[in-house]
Amino acid sequence: MKKRINNPEDTFMKRQFTYLGDIAHEFYNLPGEYIGSECNEYPNVDGGIPRADIVYEVKMKDGSISMINIEDETSYVNEDTLKKSYNYKSNIYYKTKRPVISVITTTLPEDKCLKELWISPTELFKPYVISLQDENAWKRINTLINKAKKQEEFSDIEGLELINLPRFCSENHQKAIEEICSVLYDLKIKDDYVKNELIYSMQCMIHKYAKTDQDIENLEEMIGLRQVMKKRSPVLDAMERQGVIKGKKQGIEIGEKRGIEIGKKETLNVLKDLANDSSNNLTVEELAKRYGYSVDEILNTNIK
Repeated sequence: MKKRINNPEDTFMKRQFTYLGDIAHEFYNLPGEYIGSECNEYPNVDGGIPRADIVYEVKMKDGSISMINIEDETSYVNEDTLKKSYNYKSNIYYKTKRPVISVITTTLPEDKCLKELWISPTELFKPYVISLQDENAWKRINTLINKAKKQEEFSDIEGLELINLPRFCSENHQKAIEEICSVLYDLKIKDDYVKNELIYSMQCMIHKYAKTDQDIENLEEMIGLRQVMKKRSPVLDAMERQGVIKGKKQGIEIGEKRGIEIGKKETLNVLKDLANDSSNNLTVEELAKRYGYSVDEILNTNIK
């Protein structure tokens, strides 16, 4: 029996903002310039540890730093929802001492959402409430599917939009994921890291909307999930994205000697682990060529 991912929509949102944070921030058209993730657990005075969905930093137009907290909901946005979001806002501000922009996303229609709440006679809490339902969702799916079939290049934003669109539909969700899965593996997109992450994230949509365990297996095979996981290391992919591997060259250019040393340390340790991993189908020679090190450097690294 195929075990379904627990709370796949939560995982789906968290993957986007953890691994593709800058792209997701732009996709949802949120204010400020994306900087990076912040912790999402905030112990309270009652002994509990409330866990926010997504928290990250942004740089505003005036140069100041703010926090964004996103809570993703699949049920009605009501008074309890807004109280929860407000509590997160208070805790995040207490920890960071920075202004907090509260955002609530929901798959329910806008008319089912409470958009503001008086916390006290003098304080009105009014988060961004984003209803994902879109009557044009299927039109957009068909447009992007046709573009993919023509092997036209996708931007990072279009790629992220493609895998998000099933949540924008009010019906026929399984059909939506089937259509998207049929083109995802061969999607033409410049950044391999982004494409791999789209595939990893699409697994969540499959587990959310596929009707049977056999459907899950068929769709995971269609997107090449196992091949991508075997061929690529998510950890190594993330290091590339964050500039650790490329940081060696960048560090030389900008003279950051410490950055070079740290980048080399982390890179060689990961490459050595990967070279010794029997499930990895890349030889140590291929790893060395791909990432600009010698075989000896990888196998005999003593960097701690």
